[in-house]
Amino acid sequence: MTSTTTLTMIDGVRVVVPDSLDLITPYVLQEQEDWFEDEIKFLRCLLQPGQKVIDVGANYGVYTLSMAKTVGPTGSVWAFEPASSTAKLLAEGVAANGFAQVVLERSALSSASGSAQISLHENSELNALVRDASLASASETVPVVTLDECMERYKWRDIEFMKIDAEGEEANILRGGERFFAELSPLVQYEVKAGVEIYMGLVKRFASIGYASYRLVPGLDILVFYDSESTPDGYLLNLFCCKQDRVAQLAARGFLINPADQRLTTEAERTKGILKKVNNHNTCDWRHTIAKLPYGIQLANLWEQTIAEGNSEEVDEALFFYAISRDSSLSSTVRYGALETSLNMLKNLCESDPSYLRLSSLARVASDYGARSLAVNALVQLIEAIQRHNQVDMREPFLVPGRQFDTVPPGKTIGAWVQAAVLEEFERLSSFSSYYSGVSALQRLEIIRDLGFGSDEMARRLNLIKQRFGMLDRAVQATQQT
Repeated sequence: MTSTTTLTMIDGVRVVVPDSLDLITPYVLQEQEDWFEDEIKFLRCLLQPGQKVIDVGANYGVYTLSMAKTVGPTGSVWAFEPASSTAKLLAEGVAANGFAQVVLERSALSSASGSAQISLHENSELNALVRDASLASASETVPVVTLDECMERYKWRDIEFMKIDAEGEEANILRGGERFFAELSPLVQYEVKAGVEIYMGLVKRFASIGYASYRLVPGLDILVFYDSESTPDGYLLNLFCCKQDRVAQLAARGFLINPADQRLTTEAERTKGILKKVNNHNTCDWRHTIAKLPYGIQLANLWEQTIAEGNSEEVDEALFFYAISRDSSLSSTVRYGALETSLNMLKNLCESDPSYLRLSSLARVASDYGARSLAVNALVQLIEAIQRHNQVDMREPFLVPGRQFDTVPPGKTIGAWVQAAVLEEFERLSSFSSYYSGVSALQRLEIIRDLGFGSDEMARRLNLIKQRFGMLDRAVQATQQT
């Protein structure tokens, strides 16, 4: 029998998981003290006490338990997890947190009730219903129910949110929930990427029943309309969708931009519109924003000299619009428009002249926008440039690529500080976890450690890789032999 461990997430929720670094969930929770998806952080802001939510494909409960804490004892969470061993640990997690508001349904959801075979993978996140049990190396028979049945059984009304992570079963879940989706109006989060496959057809499938799709802008915690014809970012895992009444509610709370408000015909019109709505323009100047941060204080005089030479006007403007996007007193529409304007400016500028640390600024803005592939590519270019020239040119104002370095004082070794910031953000963005990159991340993590500015998470990543691949044991043996 596999031993278990109880891990605490950043919100204080305790999750019971197998005690193995060879499995995704226990590894990620020890590494990041949270789940790696931006959506879970968004839901902690979005959901409110007393609300009712549904988690389809609950696994060990990182979403279920986190949502249960957010909605509190006056709220309700229905969690569906069919695999018996996984559901058992989820039940233990529910008990460990004392969450009476969680109802655990040990069933799979599909288009019709009955029973079915579910494949059992070492990593339970990959468990899925199979139509041909012979294709699965291991499987078990599980009960299957439909959303419409459950709506009757649990007397669902006023469901605020629903997460669907069913490894390709989403379309069948919709078929079994025709009445549910017609009569109720939740915000739905659904997985669009399972393994290497992207299910963009789900965007159209949801649209056919009146649910328009949206993507999360992670730096702003805002949902924006997603066009199924657009090319998805390579790191996109989940989308959201909802009906128009929910759109209006979320827009009123500042968590969603109504598609009609996104459609400005030209970039010039958008820029002009933003400036009209922003008061005290000077407060968004870099002298009032990044120049107030520890690294800005050290570099402000140098930046002034470069600005005076007249070659950094476009950077100055891009940083101005980024600062507007960070102003929480402004509307979601203005902030998103400012972020997109900053991104487009920096992208165009770096394509023509990626000098100074413009690529660092581009990586920061692209990451906030949700263009993660663009951010990673910018960091790759920057790392190669630093290695090629063996120096960092900090004479022009720039955004450090990761927000965690905003408050880290560079001290006398500011060159090492910049390199650590760039490498750490590349480590965060290039893969969802060092679980996936494995030993290939080892050298980078050791460099981050040796530069002296790495975060606690980078230290945990280095230690976890060594534990997982037995490197700590070999180091101890070598010490004993000498």
